[in-house]
Amino acid sequence: MTFTKKHISVYALAAFLFSSCLDPYSPPATTGDVDLLVVDGYLSVTSSSVAVRLSHAVALDDSGVPPAEQNANVRLEESDGGAVILSGGTDGNYTATGLTIDASKKYRVHIQTLGGKEYYSDYVDVLKTPDIDSVTWRPSDKDLTLYVNTHDDTGNSKYYLWNYVETFEYSAPYPAGYEVINGEPTYLPVDERVDICYKTNLSTNILVTSSERLSVDLIRDFPLVVIPAGTSKISRRYSLLVTQRTISKEAYTFWTQLQKTTESLGGLFDPMPSEVVGNVHSATSATEPVLGFFSAGEEKQQRIFINNRDLPDNIRRMPLPFCPLDSIEMPIVRSLPDHTFLVYPYGVPVTLGYVSTTIDCMDCRVKGGVTHKPDFW
Repeated sequence: MTFTKKHISVYALAAFLFSSCLDPYSPPATTGDVDLLVVDGYLSVTSSSVAVRLSHAVALDDSGVPPAEQNANVRLEESDGGAVILSGGTDGNYTATGLTIDASKKYRVHIQTLGGKEYYSDYVDVLKTPDIDSVTWRPSDKDLTLYVNTHDDTGNSKYYLWNYVETFEYSAPYPAGYEVINGEPTYLPVDERVDICYKTNLSTNILVTSSERLSVDLIRDFPLVVIPAGTSKISRRYSLLVTQRTISKEAYTFWTQLQKTTESLGGLFDPMPSEVVGNVHSATSATEPVLGFFSAGEEKQQRIFINNRDLPDNIRRMPLPFCPLDSIEMPIVRSLPDHTFLVYPYGVPVTLGYVSTTIDCMDCRVKGGVTHKPDFW
């Protein structure tokens, strides 16, 4: 799980509040600097790698990007004394690959910052993760929800965390067929068209649950993603790659506390913020709070594809886009800047001009996608 900006900024307030007050609380504007280290780390047996992200919390009223902790010395340490130094760090991301991980040992991360501070996580077990049984989808009147299902016959998992990567194909309403080059409309070859794009999003919500209160270790229809009807995500083809981890009870408690702190604030009867206790500690100051958790284990993945044609009509239908068409006569076309897109010519047998529309209706890249088709597509 990766900390989002929402998680880090809310914690700057939440880590110091307690849940005994019934009166609504309006947080004052934060004017002082917030210096709270945020640690997000996972040792993956599946990929034989470890990744640690170091950043700092920001104040509630700060709209900037949480600053990364750069150029730290980060080590993965075994319980018997072995250690591996992680590389990177200029952007706050520290990694090591090609590791030989012994599941019978415990592991922790040890951090020394450039400013001389030192932190360490608790030693953690390497946990087994059961396979994902299925990733399914189910439509309602207004949206489409994707679910994950899993179980553990041994009954040893009980606590689960998921993240996902969604990729979807969408198109521009009026594909540009021509581009102005040196004052002349030039036909766009198929491999240079910008009407079909692919966009990828990472999960940002905290997705955890537990089978602790059930008689069997079984998770059924845990909701991952809700997609509103008629949106570009499901206008052509949609893919969801789901990653599942078994986590410890302590990790589950941490993520659940963080979830409540960051996603349930605002109303009188919402849970009040409470201190979020992770497994990363300061070796420099016993009173310095640290936000973060380090875990280790297996990861299991499953990908699902959804085609627009397979959806019910009330979900698959797209609203008509607002794309005003404009006829541009040839003298004006020849005065347009280079790389101006045009839809198609008009006039027979002599071309009198070209039809065009707004750039977002011709170029799918305007909405953040890329034209390169993913390898898995």
